[in-house]
Amino acid sequence: MRTNFLLITALMMLSACSGGKKKEIDTSKKAGKTPVIESADDITAHPGHDVYTLHCLPCHQADGNGVPGMYPTLHDTEWVNGDTETLISIVLHGMDEEIEVNGEVFSMVMAPLPHLTDLEVADVLNYVRKRFGTADGSITPEQVGEVRDEG
Repeated sequence: MRTNFLLITALMMLSACSGGKKKEIDTSKKAGKTPVIESADDITAHPGHDVYTLHCLPCHQADGNGVPGMYPTLHDTEWVNGDTETLISIVLHGMDEEIEVNGEVFSMVMAPLPHLTDLEVADVLNYVRKRFGTADGSITPEQVGEVRDEG
């Protein structure tokens, strides 16, 4: 009986903390108009932050450092700063080949995320490139759509 009471109490507290609502990703902001990230508040306000948190953070971690020997860092790598078509393709189609990132070899599979909209992919990649990389320019939903269509 006590166990049931504790379980019910814990569930009530959890639902109260979350407001009882599922957090939805705000995709109403236009890609290409990405805000400059200068503070922690700017980071969480970026339209790609929520997409990153839901889909990328478990492997690449909140700080973008990845998991040594398993998942690569995103900081200033040729993958993040390099060719945008390759980066878009990795998100849409995944990756199952061995790669080298900053001298370390990784062979874990990155699952494809084809269910993300073109805007969500553009937003998350712009977030990653601005937060963890040094790449100039923004990725647009139109660019994502072209890579998606190429298959």
